[in-house]
Amino acid sequence: MARFRRIVLRRAGALAALLVPGAAGASAFQLEARTEAQVYQIRAWRDSAPDEPVLLPRRRIVQYLGLNGYELVTGQDVGFESSLRVFADFGLPRGEAMKIDGLRSEDADLLYAFVRYGSNGLEGRLGRQVYVDVGDILAFDGLRVRYMSPVGVGAEVYGGLWVKGAGVLASSVYQPDGTRESDSRRLEQGVAGADPALSSPEPMYGAKLLLEGPGVLSGLSGALGYRRALVEGKTDLERATLEARYGRGLGVNAVAGVDLDVLRMRLAQARAQVRWDAERFAVSGEALRLSPVFSADSIWYWFASAPRDEARVRVDVFPRGPLRYYVQGVGSLYHTELNSGLALAAAANEPGGAPSFTAGGSAGASLRAGRFRSALDVSYRRGYGGSQLWADLTAGYGFGDGRFSLDGRLSAAHIDDGFNPLLAGNFFGAQLWASQALTRAARMSLVLEQNVNPYTRWDSKVFFLFDVKAVL
Repeated sequence: MARFRRIVLRRAGALAALLVPGAAGASAFQLEARTEAQVYQIRAWRDSAPDEPVLLPRRRIVQYLGLNGYELVTGQDVGFESSLRVFADFGLPRGEAMKIDGLRSEDADLLYAFVRYGSNGLEGRLGRQVYVDVGDILAFDGLRVRYMSPVGVGAEVYGGLWVKGAGVLASSVYQPDGTRESDSRRLEQGVAGADPALSSPEPMYGAKLLLEGPGVLSGLSGALGYRRALVEGKTDLERATLEARYGRGLGVNAVAGVDLDVLRMRLAQARAQVRWDAERFAVSGEALRLSPVFSADSIWYWFASAPRDEARVRVDVFPRGPLRYYVQGVGSLYHTELNSGLALAAAANEPGGAPSFTAGGSAGASLRAGRFRSALDVSYRRGYGGSQLWADLTAGYGFGDGRFSLDGRLSAAHIDDGFNPLLAGNFFGAQLWASQALTRAARMSLVLEQNVNPYTRWDSKVFFLFDVKAVL
């Protein structure tokens, strides 16, 4: 633990060095802290028999610390935002963690920390930041500049180092799935095929053209974007995106987005939704193309992927009174796209294979009356991969002046998984969440969870949370 404390102090000191000069002159700041104690265990899916289960105990302490400052310069929109996470898992010995790539028993992660400036349509951010758009969620250390003109046309540019296992102050926050953060352990063991480039810095950059419709085009917005990332001078990821949105309250509202994989010139992600909103009901239709986003270093990127096409139709009804209702229909088409150069590809595409279509739906109702709130959801799907029937009931109540609240959830499912025979039968779960406000800025919560099913039989979890939030 002494080494762990030194790591925390060193990284917290680096965060303070970044933030203190601005915090000293800030006219307002916000401090948020959360401490979580997590006690539960995970049962192994491999090399485990019902009578001799292999269990991984988790005994984790997690601390989140967020510090935000506003108006660092009097009269100017200058500020900073930051979030630091520190954790230790007492159920995972350090020696065992070292045997698994990317697993740590104790560490500190700088989730984000950036300085922000805004003036007359111009906004800039410098530091570690999280970026979200229709194509991806990623974190990078660098600069982002955005400008929107008074006529509703603008541009955005950003660039820096993708936050990976080689991050200065943290491990990976967001990066393409399917690749390890580092091959250092395999390199030390002399494993053939170990790749030293996995932990190399990954520069990335991107740009967008922006539109926010003025006048008769009010309610219309869109963006055309491009992003590229490189590892040791070679392209690791290259994407082009198009986003559009229209909405003016009641009536027609629509959203659409396309993510194109430029490396292979194919559609990666797509979404289109049209919704009609009225005072007492809403109707929507949605079509999606969902596929995993891999790094070019991933074997799955070149040999196999599993995109999914999906269509949804939903009706929401909200009459006068405390009740709300919805019903939804869903159909999905699953693909297994194998490299056509493999013999396996021909076998997998033979006629008479397993169906790849699923259909189902869900329905639910919610109730809010004074301090009491409740919701019931039931869903069913059948087809490719088996069948699933789920029912969830939630309820909560705020006592007295609202300082103490109690929430509960009951879940029941009947599952027949066509790929894993262990996922078959009835599954039940219950959760109880009690929360007590100690002061206007501090809250304490206790979460108890119990799951019962044919595989893990009894699975118990306990979470303790302590939140502090101060605004000065």
